[in-house]
Amino acid sequence: MKKLVMFAGLAVMGVLPEVAHSQVTFNARGLVAISDADMAASALVDGKLLRDNSVKDKLTSVKFPIARGASIGEIVVPNSTLTNSKSMAVPKTGGLAYVLDTRSSPAETVKEFSDVMKEFPDGQRLYVIDIVNFANPKVKFQFPVGKNPTAIDVYKNELMIATSVPGKELVFYEVDDSGKPTRALYLPSTLDSTNRIIDLTWHPTGNYLAVTLEATKELALFKIIRDGGKLKNIEMVGKPFKVGESPTSGSFSEDGKYYFVVDTKGSLGKATANGDIHVVEFSLEGAAEHKVNSTTPVGLNPGAFAISPDGKMMVTVNAGKSANPWGQDGAGTGSTLSLFKLAADGVLTKVEDYPFSGILPQSVAFDKDGSNIAVAVYEYLNFGLRTGGIEFWSVAKGDAPTLKRQESKISVEGGCHTLRVVY
Repeated sequence: MKKLVMFAGLAVMGVLPEVAHSQVTFNARGLVAISDADMAASALVDGKLLRDNSVKDKLTSVKFPIARGASIGEIVVPNSTLTNSKSMAVPKTGGLAYVLDTRSSPAETVKEFSDVMKEFPDGQRLYVIDIVNFANPKVKFQFPVGKNPTAIDVYKNELMIATSVPGKELVFYEVDDSGKPTRALYLPSTLDSTNRIIDLTWHPTGNYLAVTLEATKELALFKIIRDGGKLKNIEMVGKPFKVGESPTSGSFSEDGKYYFVVDTKGSLGKATANGDIHVVEFSLEGAAEHKVNSTTPVGLNPGAFAISPDGKMMVTVNAGKSANPWGQDGAGTGSTLSLFKLAADGVLTKVEDYPFSGILPQSVAFDKDGSNIAVAVYEYLNFGLRTGGIEFWSVAKGDAPTLKRQESKISVEGGCHTLRVVY
């Protein structure tokens, strides 16, 4: 009884210790995540899959605000982490999710590869998922799009997909409200047959497409040719140009003036030098050469980045050495978020690094007003049940922005690697 009286007294005085906030705060209608259950993160380093054949790839959809036990849906959808962050596309208005099966599951008897990036079986299919009801996602249909598709992006009702099929490096689909293709085109990339597109991004206007080229470590820009508003063809603007050492995924600023691209400085999970973010200014009409305006260091093994809705901040996720096989130096530790201020001229200024527990974070997203971020965690350094997670951080805006980790997270299937927000 004395303890109870003392507790009440402390409450009146306002000196109680802070109580953990159990509610996830994220200002959006929904969030969609995909998880690759075919391998542990450490397989990127040593090739040992360490998988449970009874566990399958999943798509998880979350409705906000979260009501315990009633807001999260989960279904089996084949997908792969062996891409550069664009294996799923979701319109900002929601309704549908488009998921690439970029690499197929190996036979159940396969336990190890010398190099998972090179030896995993090729995928070829696109899955269209109904996410109107986030608590009950459904696979509507699926169809082949080409061998080993590497990236997908959506602009309104237009899908652009990069594949590894010579002559079909860019596949375009116009889709109806159900997600079914009403028109399909194979677009001429004019690339050398030894090169491959590993990332693509629609310009905010829908009039251009930026791509990353694997073999030559270059970026290229295509202009979209339309007739009566319908895409008819593409043509390259200027020439492809070298950007960093290992350029991967990119994104345009909201006004389309700048293009930001991650330079991983090595293979996923294996890089030994810190990565960079390159800020590119494309010459949209080809009147001048495309150029890199600035380069900013980020962390080791960067997976992805997100730009705040107001265009004033950027957050990158960096895996460090967390994907190392357990028992090796750095395994399970070293993941960080890096926060930057983003100026109107595209220049990034480092604010702070935020370490957190979790292996191989590969995706990060702001909510509708930039007050919170969500982070995909592939798995944790936990023995027993292997799970991934979606973690949340609150954002303090202003001249001196900061991040603060929220106490609650969402547990998902192990291998969580890509997030998309529905506003």
